[in-house]
Amino acid sequence: MLSLPKKTLKFIKDTLHRKEKEIDKNLKDVSEGDPLLSPSLAESSEPGTDSYIADTHAKTVVLEHQLKKTKTSIKVALLKIKNGAYGKCENCNKQIEIGRMMAMPTAQYCVACSSKIK
Repeated sequence: MLSLPKKTLKFIKDTLHRKEKEIDKNLKDVSEGDPLLSPSLAESSEPGTDSYIADTHAKTVVLEHQLKKTKTSIKVALLKIKNGAYGKCENCNKQIEIGRMMAMPTAQYCVACSSKIK
């Protein structure tokens, strides 16, 4: 692991665990709110109901995908912390700026490399 104060690393790790729990809750809420899975709404025969269900379901799928992608990034960051590889830029192998990691704990690149990649 690169030079990170233990206090900073603990803060980042705690932040990642908290965000992971929030994502799990959000995934559950999004799944429960999917009208495609709601039998009472599907039984409605009002005009436009089918298009509402399809539109809302599509938004739900996109949101679930984004939440799962974020959860994967969190798991990768936590694994890197565990393995001692956290904080290293995946492009140039230099230490990612501490401020960047505090603001975005799942960052994989330093500021310089991130601006080149985008």
